[in-house]
Amino acid sequence: MKFPDTGRKRALIVIDVQPAFIKPHNRHIIPKIVSLIEKVPYDLYIEAVFYAEKGSLWDVQQQWICPMGEDTHTVPEIATALKAHKPTKVLKETRSAFKGRPAIQDVLQAQGIEELHLVGTETNDCVFATALDAFDLGYPVYVLEECCEAATKGRHQQGLTLLRYQGMTNNSCLAQTINIEL
Repeated sequence: MKFPDTGRKRALIVIDVQPAFIKPHNRHIIPKIVSLIEKVPYDLYIEAVFYAEKGSLWDVQQQWICPMGEDTHTVPEIATALKAHKPTKVLKETRSAFKGRPAIQDVLQAQGIEELHLVGTETNDCVFATALDAFDLGYPVYVLEECCEAATKGRHQQGLTLLRYQGMTNNSCLAQTINIEL
């Protein structure tokens, strides 16, 4: 995997890798994310989890819910790998992890984080929204393509196309890179 090697103080944000979004076609990202956590040191780890209750905007506009419960936690393999790093846990009802609780912008600033790496689901939705918010807040941001996916087949590539156009993935960045085997 091509990996941005900028020397900046960086954080890994794991977005919505939870049972509600893991399907047979995207399960391959789980061991890759675990390997990334084990092989690459980060200055901060953030674990974002999504939920949408009955009556939420998700229900009203899309007729879709993901209530708090058995589908609203990071899958065990990744949660176990993250545990040793004491991740900041973010709960969100929105696409972007920046709009969850606690406010990660405050956490990033307090830790002096200068760059963000994003992994998880959905490349075309929550990962995409988080990447755009990160950029708008002044962070160089890289979506690690090999560690992202979508619950619906085909949408991963749609998200990557837009992110690559912005230079916001590890395979489209202009920064110095190194190769890491996951």
